[in-house]
Amino acid sequence: MMISLTANELKKGGVTALDKAMQNDTDHKVVIDVRGKPKYMVLDISEYNAYREYELDKAIAEAKADYNAGKYEVVDNFDELAKELNQP
Repeated sequence: MMISLTANELKKGGVTALDKAMQNDTDHKVVIDVRGKPKYMVLDISEYNAYREYELDKAIAEAKADYNAGKYEVVDNFDELAKELNQP
């Protein structure tokens, strides 16, 4: 079950309130509600690092798939590529 804190609870309790909320959640994630609606997600640093690793693994898999499918170009002139990318 994900724990929620209101923005006001966070303002009053600060990091201590956040720490307590995270200790009460097995996944160490806390949702910050602003005006009754979920607005922010706070993750334990280990959860964040695992998420970033997942994103990197996914990007590498996509790049490998593109390479294997021949969806790439060899760039001989970086300056020309930069000009092409900056054109409207």
